[in-house]
Amino acid sequence: MATLGGDAADLLASRSYTPPNSFQVNTIIVASVMILIAFIMWNVPYLRDAIMGLKFLVVATHEVGHIVTGLLMGGTITSVCVDPNDGGMTMICGLQRTEPRVTPEHLRFPLTMEQLHRSDKIMVTLTMGYIWSSIIGFLYIFCSFDIFASKVASFTIAFGLLVPLVRAIRIIPFVSVACLEGLLIGLWFGDHGNALRFYVLFVGVLNLFYVVWDYFDDVVFEKRHASDCVQFALFLGFPSSAYFLLWFLYTVGVYIAAIFAGIMVFRKSSDEMYAEAATFLPTR
Repeated sequence: MATLGGDAADLLASRSYTPPNSFQVNTIIVASVMILIAFIMWNVPYLRDAIMGLKFLVVATHEVGHIVTGLLMGGTITSVCVDPNDGGMTMICGLQRTEPRVTPEHLRFPLTMEQLHRSDKIMVTLTMGYIWSSIIGFLYIFCSFDIFASKVASFTIAFGLLVPLVRAIRIIPFVSVACLEGLLIGLWFGDHGNALRFYVLFVGVLNLFYVVWDYFDDVVFEKRHASDCVQFALFLGFPSSAYFLLWFLYTVGVYIAAIFAGIMVFRKSSDEMYAEAATFLPTR
C-alpha cells in the first residue's frame, strides 16, 4: 500500500512539472472570464432572473454549511430562508453564551450584545458557510477539467436545481430551473459532452466566489439578509470590508488550488478524454 501511495505521489509530482496542454489552457481562460460573467449575471436585472435557479442552488448550498455545522455544534434550527436576491438566512438557537463574556479591566471597551454572547460554536458555524461554498466550488471547477468527471458532477447539479423549488412561490424560479435543466441536458450532446464541462465550471465559479456576490448584494442592493461579512463584523468588530478582503483572498487561493489540481490529475490528451467519456452514457 505504501508503494502504491508513493507511486501516485511521484506521478502527481512529475505531472506538476509538465506544462498544461491546450485543452487545459482553454479551461483556465474560460474559468477566469466566467468570474466576470458570473458577477454581471448575478447582479444585472433580467440577467439575474435568467440564472435564478442557479442562484437558488448556490445560496442553498451555502446555507447547508451553516445548517449542518450548527446541528453538529448542538444547536437547534428554528428557521431557514433561501432567496436568490435577498440571500439566505439560517436561525440557530442554543449556540450563544448563557453568561456575557468577561474581559480584563485594562482591555474593556464597549461591546455589542452579539460580542458579549459570542461563543466558539457561533463562530465555527458562521465560518463554515463560506468554507462549504468554497469546497463545492473547488470540486466543480476541478471536475470541469475532465469530460467524464463533468458528466458525473452534472447529476448533482441537476438534482440540486430541483431541491430549492420546494420553497419557491413565484413562477420565475420554475421557468429558470426548467430552462437550466434543459440546457444541461442539451449540453450532453454538445461535442460528445465536452460542452458540459463549461456548465459545471460556471456552477463551480458561482459557488466558490459566493463571498463576492454575498457582499456586493449588501453594498449595492442592500439586501434584506445581511452577508456573512456583516455577521463577522457584528460578532468580532472591525469593518465588514476587512472580512470581505480576507475571505476574497482565501477564495482566490482555493481557485488557484482547484486549477492546479485539475491540471495535475486530469493529464490526458483530447482523444483519451473523449474515449473515457464515451464509456459513460455516450452521445453521438
